Amino acid sequence: MENDKKKIPGVLEKETTRRGFLKGAAAAAGGAVALAAVGTVKPAAVEAAEPQKKDVMRYLFAERQNCTGCRACEYACSVFHTGVVRPSVARVHVLKYKNVIDVPVICWHCDDAPCIEACPVNPKAIHKDPVSNGIILNEKTCLGAKCQKCVEACPAQFLRLNPDTGQPLFCTMCDGDPECVKACLAQSGKPQGPCLVADKLGFGVNQAYRNVTPEEAGEDLLGLLFYPNKNGERR
Repeated sequence: MENDKKKIPGVLEKETTRRGFLKGAAAAAGGAVALAAVGTVKPAAVEAAEPQKKDVMRYLFAERQNCTGCRACEYACSVFHTGVVRPSVARVHVLKYKNVIDVPVICWHCDDAPCIEACPVNPKAIHKDPVSNGIILNEKTCLGAKCQKCVEACPAQFLRLNPDTGQPLFCTMCDGDPECVKACLAQSGKPQGPCLVADKLGFGVNQAYRNVTPEEAGEDLLGLLFYPNKNGERR
């Protein structure tokens, strides 16, 4: 009998009660669930992976006939640059031509950059961002309102002066993801669509439309509006 006791494994000599068994079963089940969960959890590196980068936009374009005058572009631009809605400091702005036609006025991001060429400061107070093509101003060296050579040289008649500092308001392209374009798209209706778009290619637009001023664009759009007479003719 003594020899039989020695043959019993030590693990069986431990007290085995219903409560103890249930505790052990619960622990084992919990471990299994934890292991299963670990197998389905994505590594932190995967969860923290950056979203796919968008193409950097370098040029703005305007489908002027689509502009409704909502000025969402001005609001978005001013918020991006100053943190508040203040159209007077927006880089993009809408011209109310003859109090009838809304004309979006944008920077053409000219390849030859007449504004930079006209800057009299040495070194230049204006330069282009090599990635986004945005125009960057050095506020410390810019001569501000007492100069305005860049404003005079702008073929798009786009540049305005900051009402607080007297310095020109340049379009920086929002680091290649223009806020005005996104706001315009969000506000646009159908079927006309947005009036502002952006692209990474310029297609020479800043040369082809160099002689089209905002006023000329407004006059052209004004000619498309008419009240027909009873025969459907212009009057």
